[in-house]
Amino acid sequence: MSKKKEKENPQEPLQDFFSQMVSQTSSMLSPMDPLGAMKPLQQVAEAWTKNPQQFADAMQTWTEQIGDMNTRIWQEFLDSQNEDSPKGKQPTDLADLPYFTWIREYFRTYSSWMEQQIHETSGVSEKVKEDASFWSKQMLSALSPKNYFWTNPEAINAFIESKGESLHKGLQNWLKDQQRDGMPEMVDKTQFQVGGNLANTPGKIIYRNELIELIQYEPMTEEVHEIPIVITPPWINKYYILDLKPQKSFIRNLVSQGYTVFVISWKNPTREMRGTSMDDYLRLGPMKAIEAAKTIAKSKKVHAVGYCIGGTLLASAMASLNHPDNPQGGTVKDWTLLTTLVEFERPGELGSFINEESLEYLEDQMSKQGYLEGAQMGNTMRMLRADGLIWHYFVNNYLFGKQPPPVDLLFWNDDATRMPEKMHSFYLREYYLKNRLCKPDELELAGYPIDLRRIKQPLYCVSAEEDHITPWTQVFQINRFVKGPVRFVLSTSGHIAGVVNPPVDPPKRSFWAGDSDGSQGPETWQEGLEQRPGSWWDDWSGWLNERCGKMIPPPKMGSSKYKPVEDAPGTYVLET
Repeated sequence: MSKKKEKENPQEPLQDFFSQMVSQTSSMLSPMDPLGAMKPLQQVAEAWTKNPQQFADAMQTWTEQIGDMNTRIWQEFLDSQNEDSPKGKQPTDLADLPYFTWIREYFRTYSSWMEQQIHETSGVSEKVKEDASFWSKQMLSALSPKNYFWTNPEAINAFIESKGESLHKGLQNWLKDQQRDGMPEMVDKTQFQVGGNLANTPGKIIYRNELIELIQYEPMTEEVHEIPIVITPPWINKYYILDLKPQKSFIRNLVSQGYTVFVISWKNPTREMRGTSMDDYLRLGPMKAIEAAKTIAKSKKVHAVGYCIGGTLLASAMASLNHPDNPQGGTVKDWTLLTTLVEFERPGELGSFINEESLEYLEDQMSKQGYLEGAQMGNTMRMLRADGLIWHYFVNNYLFGKQPPPVDLLFWNDDATRMPEKMHSFYLREYYLKNRLCKPDELELAGYPIDLRRIKQPLYCVSAEEDHITPWTQVFQINRFVKGPVRFVLSTSGHIAGVVNPPVDPPKRSFWAGDSDGSQGPETWQEGLEQRPGSWWDDWSGWLNERCGKMIPPPKMGSSKYKPVEDAPGTYVLET
């Protein structure tokens, strides 16, 4: 006679389903090297074993904290049962039940304790502590009670109120994401079209090579400044972060103020471009764009702008142009950097991904396909703010069965591009790992040794207070190298919103702005300035107006040498 089948717990299949979703999402969170991510945590653990007293003290602290928490929660529960007590009130919300309160408080206590113990670990470097803290936060984010159905009271309520429809829709959302790349979708993409309601500032593609399309924007004023502006955007994503909706467009704002604007639109590299180098990006990117802009505007000089990695490339180009043997020297009158690193000793949380083991793993992956897939880079960037950019959408899309919102910035963020093998390996090794850009003449690009100290043109440098990709205190380090005058700006908000920061009334953000040099530290510089409400765009406009020359009739679109090819936004920006 067969054994009677044990009764199945009805909660187990559902819990297993969501555990599987969390596990699969978590498995995608180490695109650089899953094993390399564990190394700093292992080093911290080994340091604990070598210091038994510290380990014992840590465990005593944990015992005391968890004991205090248990006592407090039990007392609150007992008070709720006593009708004569001022707190004697039965909870009306699931979230207030002792079961959920205990889980929530336990997780909060453990997370705080773990972070404290990592930072107090002796026998390891500050870099190891920072990396261990970063990876522990990633793991704890994945383990948060809110990510699981039976420990998320709001999700249970939604299930009951919708008669199960919330989880039915959540399952559909999850299955759809599994067919894509397994990560929870952040944005409703159906509401946006590049060249439609995004990237729609009128312009022409006036030049195209194997790596860039160069856009010249049509004038919106009867006269323009005689010196054109040439923008080098990052190629990790596409250029239209600077040309979102018209009211948020960085580019349209410049054109409407009487500037002739050129912007690079980078090609999305293919396997055949695996040998494309940083030299190629320099020569075929900003160098070629500057030459074309000068010719079309009939100007001897340009104002150059670089954003993020595009700014790092522009800084390299400026050092090259200022080399005494470079015949193109003197073509840039002054320049602007937006949230850009040139000194990579402490590059923020992104540095937690970059070590010798991680780069070897990454180079092995790129050798197989010829590039780093855009989704891999995109997932890395999402990890830097995992709670807001991964798990928020995991809960929203799967536990509540909701659709992600239509946000233009998130649409752009998800429109990632590939990184060619040779360039990306060089960039990570020479710039990040070896920090050679700021070491005089150690780096050679396009035939010239690079020394940032040769740069004497005036610089307007923008950073963002909450930037997790290019920390503002690290961006400030450029003052130690360039020899020209620097106006440094610190905007509130982060890496994107601190730059895409149009003036609005009433002001949403604020900024600090003032001259700076290598004699000051970042905090000292900030303390000496008044925080100003509004957008730094207005401050920059005043700075540019003094430097971009007299007003003249607008130049023609293109020239005999640089004939318009097609309307903006062009072809490269649409490549997937």
